[in-house]
Amino acid sequence: MVNDNCWGIPVTKMACTLDEDPVKGYPKTCARDDIPRIERYPGGQTTPTPKATDFKPGQLLGSVSGEFGLRKFLESQSHSLVVTSDKDGPKSVFEKELVDADIVAELT
Repeated sequence: MVNDNCWGIPVTKMACTLDEDPVKGYPKTCARDDIPRIERYPGGQTTPTPKATDFKPGQLLGSVSGEFGLRKFLESQSHSLVVTSDKDGPKSVFEKELVDADIVAELT
């Protein structure tokens, strides 16, 4: 359900279920410490060129605290983001938020 904010701009609610943050902390190193730079896809199409990123390359974005790296961007556009690892059962946080979510993302 897309609502309008006080400026008449559509507001979207995104609900995500992600893994809990690692109990013993994040690994010191990863299998890949850097992200390869890809400028073109096979066939020649150029890759997206974001104006900015608000995360450090290599940061784990697929856990609750990483929030897919989307919170700052979505909230700057007046949208809302709900992130939880509580996704099992009819009384879970995710089930409660799902009712009026416009976009749903789940990392399993």
